[in-house]
Amino acid sequence: MAAHISIKADGESVVMQVLQQLADFENRKNEMFTEIGGYGVSSSQMRFVNQSNVDGNPWKQSWRAQLQGGQTLRDTGRLMNGLNFQTLSNGVEWGSGEEYAAMMHFGGTILPKTADYLTFNVAGNWRKVKSVEVPPRTYLGIDSEDEENILDIIGRFILV
Repeated sequence: MAAHISIKADGESVVMQVLQQLADFENRKNEMFTEIGGYGVSSSQMRFVNQSNVDGNPWKQSWRAQLQGGQTLRDTGRLMNGLNFQTLSNGVEWGSGEEYAAMMHFGGTILPKTADYLTFNVAGNWRKVKSVEVPPRTYLGIDSEDEENILDIIGRFILV
């Protein structure tokens, strides 16, 4: 035997108002996720500008930035400017499609693929090394300020 509940109330009742808000929210979910995704991308891009991790600690400066000046992970701007978001049916995710994005975020060791050494140019000088250690420079994530801002966005959509 299946259970069935039917709620009947006039349009002025609190129950009907709450049910209407829930229906309205369902119709506006994608808009909310879009706003959260835009915020997440913007917040992540500010970490490049501020040169700091999600926890607020400064990034270790890159060789290029030390030798040529400028900022770490900002030489071409591809990683920062390539951040984007995608809304899902029940959420949103943001990040980068750049091949090297995970290495820059999590850190790791770069090894040569087909040769004995990695060869690259830094400030006009060619370098030849067996490996390069890339320190983590977290730019994706949610800190406490992000959490508050995202909750504010959610609140605007739920508490209409």
